[in-house]
Amino acid sequence: MNLEILFLSIIQGISEILPISSSVNLYFFSKLWNTSSFCFGLKIALHIGSLITFIIYFKKEIGSIFAAIFTKKTRLSDTYFYALIIGTIPVVILGFLALNFVKEFDSKVAIGASCILFGCLLLACDKLSIARARSGDKSKVPVWKAFIIGCFQAISIFPGVSRLGICISASRMLHIDRKKSITFSMLLAIPSIFGSMILEIIDCNRRNNFSIFSLESLMGILLTMIIGLIVIFPCVKYMEKNGFTYLVIYRILIGFLMILL
Repeated sequence: MNLEILFLSIIQGISEILPISSSVNLYFFSKLWNTSSFCFGLKIALHIGSLITFIIYFKKEIGSIFAAIFTKKTRLSDTYFYALIIGTIPVVILGFLALNFVKEFDSKVAIGASCILFGCLLLACDKLSIARARSGDKSKVPVWKAFIIGCFQAISIFPGVSRLGICISASRMLHIDRKKSITFSMLLAIPSIFGSMILEIIDCNRRNNFSIFSLESLMGILLTMIIGLIVIFPCVKYMEKNGFTYLVIYRILIGFLMILL
């Protein structure tokens, strides 16, 4: 087994599930350990592995959406369907309009500063939220709140922001309880990651870059998926119970190291 692929898969498998920015961690540790295996194709593969992790973990929620569409036994309004659709629109629009502009921020200083800034925002929103889970509240996220969260998610096209982190920040700011904030933010990541992966695979094909289909990339997909499935449950439970203080401290430390090194 290629130990570099295993190392990067561990980094991706854990950091995509936590609001600590997988892009920051992959960039930092690949540079720190000078991993020669890290390339654009492998980066796509690692994110595909995380996407599969989310789909499997949220199979019940996703299944209820398809059941509502095809069997009509459940109303779509009783699922996350409308919230996910509305919440995905902003990142699609901004991603299309600002694709070239975002590349201007792809430096270690900008990424490190973004990691610190949006980490502090996450902690502030969580601590200042006055949301309280109501007993027996099974309601989904309202579509107007989903749209606002989606607008915040659009900012995650900039490296270092953390898709999960910014969505949880927006959810807590809107007084959605911590458990539902984490759940919806992870669900919202699924269409976002899927869309960006499709675009990047098309771009690779246009450049005749087929590294995404290499043995190393396929290994990265499998390993990231396995590692993600192992850690996602304890990570989610930890965040629900303890919040994000230590994760934000980690973000600040790695952000400063990105800037200084």
